Amino acid sequence: MSRDRQPLEDRDRPLTRRAWLRGGLSAALLSPLMGWPRKVEAAEEKLLEQATSEYNTIMVTERGSIRTMYFVVDGTRYIESRKDMDHPNSLDLDYSRTMMAGFLVQPAPKRFMMMGLGGGQISNYLFERFPELEIDAVDIDPEVVRLAHQYFDVPKHPRYRTHVGDGRLFIENAKQPWDQIMLDAFRGVFVPYHLKTREAYAACLAKLTPTGVVVANLHNLTRMYPHDRQTLAAVFPHRYSFVSESGNQTTFVASASPERVGAYEIRSNARAVADRFDFDTLGLTARYYMRTDWDTESAMLTDDFDPAELESAAQRHNTTCIAGCAYPAQ
Repeated sequence: MSRDRQPLEDRDRPLTRRAWLRGGLSAALLSPLMGWPRKVEAAEEKLLEQATSEYNTIMVTERGSIRTMYFVVDGTRYIESRKDMDHPNSLDLDYSRTMMAGFLVQPAPKRFMMMGLGGGQISNYLFERFPELEIDAVDIDPEVVRLAHQYFDVPKHPRYRTHVGDGRLFIENAKQPWDQIMLDAFRGVFVPYHLKTREAYAACLAKLTPTGVVVANLHNLTRMYPHDRQTLAAVFPHRYSFVSESGNQTTFVASASPERVGAYEIRSNARAVADRFDFDTLGLTARYYMRTDWDTESAMLTDDFDPAELESAAQRHNTTCIAGCAYPAQ
């Protein structure tokens, strides 16, 4: 992350030796004229709005140019979206840049579905950079959708449609397939159980075009990671893994295509879409890996309800999980 893109609280740290060699020396030479170094006070975090819904306690704050949507769970704030208002058409979080890996496997999607709107960081970014892309963004929480429109510049536009509803029900009831389905429907630290089972991924696969992809954000240091990988591997013909810049998240790209995309084609696709993005897409290809980084004996996740009970099970999972769902104990 470049220095001007760091969180504001990080910008005022003492210069490293490399930064001194890059620019600190010239600043020091000017110090008699400019009063350098000057103490810069950290910007105060301001609460713009707090809302409580059936599903979440949501906070929207602003610190300098950084606007953040948090979900508050048991007194702990979890970042759902973050936007640098000085750079509104960029992706501020490293995992969100890594999730663009779907374009390295399927570089020319026409229809895109986002499960979990949050502040609309990713879907806004794609709306601006892919003017031909039709977007459906779905979130279970009407307050999240309202706050995304109010504070994060999510537009109301014919090709950028926001929907309030359960993501799995939305997919299963859809009439047209998508070229890319992106899964990022976290509630704090967990994903509602019915969104991560074999049956849920099979529903996604059924609503993909023949070369379509599902892109999932996975925390690779949690106990659920091996179960997620086992479940996804059981459903999709081909799978691709990309590690985030920080290393603790994996973007998992699962393809409906019977043909595997090789490493050379991934790099070719990265070059083809490079002018659409404001970060190094070839650098993203360097974080593609093929190793097995999970226990392949882990249990697969399957629905804990009868198919006819999907609607009521979705409501239960969206409001009461974790304790009331079939998450593995280990």
